[in-house]
Amino acid sequence: MGLLDGRRILITGAARGIGLGAAAAMRDHGARVCITDIDEAALGEGVATLGGPDERLLSATMDVCDADTIRRALGTVESRWNGLDVLVNNAAIVDYGRPQDVTPERFRHVLDVNLTSVLEVTQAALPLLRSGLNPSIVNTASTQAFYGQPGSTAYASAKGGLMNLTRVMAIDLGEEGIRVNAVAPGFIDTRLAVMPDGTHAHDTETFKTFYLDMGRIPLRRAGTVEDCAGAFVFLASDLSLYTTGQALFVDGGLSATY
Repeated sequence: MGLLDGRRILITGAARGIGLGAAAAMRDHGARVCITDIDEAALGEGVATLGGPDERLLSATMDVCDADTIRRALGTVESRWNGLDVLVNNAAIVDYGRPQDVTPERFRHVLDVNLTSVLEVTQAALPLLRSGLNPSIVNTASTQAFYGQPGSTAYASAKGGLMNLTRVMAIDLGEEGIRVNAVAPGFIDTRLAVMPDGTHAHDTETFKTFYLDMGRIPLRRAGTVEDCAGAFVFLASDLSLYTTGQALFVDGGLSATY
């Protein structure tokens, strides 16, 4: 038996990267998973990667900043599976910019995608979650929700807000039996690690010297999406029934060295 046998799960931003890795692990543990993404082509590739579509795998195009697509995706889950047990708010965009450089328009856009959308998707999903089995919400935060890094004004601000949103949702939804937690990845090898000039952040000499050779990341390597997947499975499963309002760091020990 799997840890998530029969659970109905919707994951945003799941066409690739951490979201797709979480979907694969959850399916391996018996869950029914609906992956959503704004990128239709990538979504189709994600479905193929997961070996679907089938009775345990749905997909739906969703722009997390568009109420109509959110509603349609949740409607698909309700019509096919008659409910929802787990919501994973994973969709995000990365941004590089210092306070003196970032434009107000860009700042607002990053907050809309990485923070405000979590509230809006959660609000839309609550009617289904309220009747779910041991319902759980898992938000993808970041080590940058807790510690600053150069040039991450909008991204870190959004993730910091997301962590406090996670806490207050845990407080206010706890009386309904809905748990709300976050996974806080560190340096993970996804497309978000590619900088604006096309350079992969993990290939730079600064990263190799400071984070790996000098041990700022004690495990001496960047993480993979597979490294993150188990945290999502744990927080979605009954193994974490008395865990809410928390962040589970998946960072190779980075947060221990700050």
